[in-house]
Amino acid sequence: MLKYTSQLREIPRDVVAGMLEDVARADIPWTENYSRYQSGGWKTAALYNASGDSQENDLADCAPVPTEVVPRLPRVRAFVEGSGLELMWVRLLRLDPGAFLWEHTDYGAHNLSRVPRLRLHVPLKTNPDAVIVLPSRSVHMKSGFLWKLSPHHTRHGACNRGSEDRIHLILDCYMNGTLEELVSRELLHPDALRDKPRLTEERFAELCRAADALAGDGRQGAAEDLFRKAFHDHDLGSLSSYDLLARYHEERGDAARRDHWLSEKITFLNLNVPGHPFYQPTRA
Repeated sequence: MLKYTSQLREIPRDVVAGMLEDVARADIPWTENYSRYQSGGWKTAALYNASGDSQENDLADCAPVPTEVVPRLPRVRAFVEGSGLELMWVRLLRLDPGAFLWEHTDYGAHNLSRVPRLRLHVPLKTNPDAVIVLPSRSVHMKSGFLWKLSPHHTRHGACNRGSEDRIHLILDCYMNGTLEELVSRELLHPDALRDKPRLTEERFAELCRAADALAGDGRQGAAEDLFRKAFHDHDLGSLSSYDLLARYHEERGDAARRDHWLSEKITFLNLNVPGHPFYQPTRA
């Protein structure tokens, strides 16, 4: 599990509280990006990127510069610029109550150089029902820690089933001496992990019946979201939520929707990107 996510070091509570106070006062220009990858309610604002524009959130290799928001966040700036990390991109990410980030992998679709890098999370505001979701477990990134995520090595998603928004400071970083030292001391408290139950045939049948009812009322999007949310609730084994959707439509004789979701699987999991861990070359 440490390969995918871990706690790298503690962050004093007053430091976290100060950064959150900065964010609360700064009138952050939140924007919804990557709309295909979310249910709605997943918002970002860039703090350090290639252009200096907080609305630019398409990740790229660069020597990042501060965006126009950073001067309004002095304690965030002090934390980021005093970290000793080699930054690639820094963002604030907000996940509203009831929001889902669908199953995916990262970095592969951005045409990034093949150099070691990691994504670090600093939870500024969170709740126990806001989690990062991995294939067999979910992880609650507790406040007070710097967290590591290897988003290109495993399928993952996120959801916030709490009543308040979740705000994380996200640092995409190149490996350097500071980060290597942090990773060498990584740990993971067991109470941050929650096992997901395996998806049974009986549960899949229940999802299909619920989806049929929604589709019968003309709510196809809500019907299909039931299967995308299955990744957040269940261990799907070697399957993905997109495989579940393909099976659902195939069993109902809808080859077009089946093929649509098999194509989406390639896109969301970066299966067509050479060098990506899940790359599947096209066969002639």
